Amino acid sequence: MDSEQQHELIRFWLDDDASAIDLAYKLISISQVWDDLIDRDKPVNNEAINRMMRFALVEIPKNQFYQTHIQSLHPVMEERLYTWLDANTLEEQGNCRDLRVSYIIRSVITDLIIHLAFLVGGFEWRQKAAVAIRQAVYRDNESFTEYVQELRGNNTCV
Repeated sequence: MDSEQQHELIRFWLDDDASAIDLAYKLISISQVWDDLIDRDKPVNNEAINRMMRFALVEIPKNQFYQTHIQSLHPVMEERLYTWLDANTLEEQGNCRDLRVSYIIRSVITDLIIHLAFLVGGFEWRQKAAVAIRQAVYRDNESFTEYVQELRGNNTCV
């Protein structure tokens, strides 16, 4: 999915709520930089690290949507952070079963965007958004075979 398609998807499912969209993009940005720092698969310059820290420590806490929904958002964000850490630990252990679990649970940013959609439009809206967002994300996401190939240089788990 290119950036224009991603923007249209987020804009639609967050009902053009500028504050929710801003929060989504800040969360996406943080997750990408953090992932690159952990995986060490792409160089991350100081500007990107500083932006990530500013988003996390200054901009997100000031975001109006975040402030309005902090009681719901904070525990979901905390749990998704722990899930991402779990995925990385399972990935490091490297047996095929753990890699399958890691592959499934590692896309936590998708879950956060879906929760934002829930906060914007309620349960029924969330249900529709979840399916559409997951279809869009996983249609273009690397396959399990590609994931294992990237980690191990072979397809031993397929």
